[in-house]
Amino acid sequence: MAQAVDFRASWWERYVPGEWWPQSLVRLPGAPGHPGYQRVTRQDLFDLAAAAHSPEGRVGLLLGCYLWGTGPSAFLVGRRARTFTRTPLTVVAERLARVDEVMATEGPVAAYASMTRGGPNAVAYLGPAFFTKYLYFTGADLPRRPLILDRKVAAAFGHMDPPWNIGSYGWGSVTYERYLHRAEALAAEHGVSGDAVEHGLFTGRL
Repeated sequence: MAQAVDFRASWWERYVPGEWWPQSLVRLPGAPGHPGYQRVTRQDLFDLAAAAHSPEGRVGLLLGCYLWGTGPSAFLVGRRARTFTRTPLTVVAERLARVDEVMATEGPVAAYASMTRGGPNAVAYLGPAFFTKYLYFTGADLPRRPLILDRKVAAAFGHMDPPWNIGSYGWGSVTYERYLHRAEALAAEHGVSGDAVEHGLFTGRL
């Protein structure tokens, strides 16, 4: 599940100042056969999360999630970068630190709820598709692991038997709890990890 993704750093550097870029992101290897691009993997982001104990580290991890989740297309960068431009990055960092505390003490569903619209740790333009990536990488060692929930994962549930239709956005914490429960059940059924289930749903292989 390396899930390597290529990205062009210069597209994001115009929105996120250099002091918020972790060196491990800056030094990522070039993408083979893709001049001007670098390559980021799931493992790179787990490594980044393990070192995300400072304001810059937390924002840098979130940035890494956006690089990984957006990939080589420039089309979406400006819109998605609003997460980093419409709220001061010091405030974003403070809210991410509080999210980490909630997740450590109350678990992934409570952390998810705190980041939804109107929640105490919500950040403008940061929706579930990307904040669950942040939760996933920071919560790797929790007894109950958070999992990524985005449109592709949600759509895959709609094609299962029986179908579970949850729409393509705006998922509340109750839906997230049910998603984790279903993913955990599928993981037990197939003898795989929860994130392997999420990846299978994302790629349409499950």
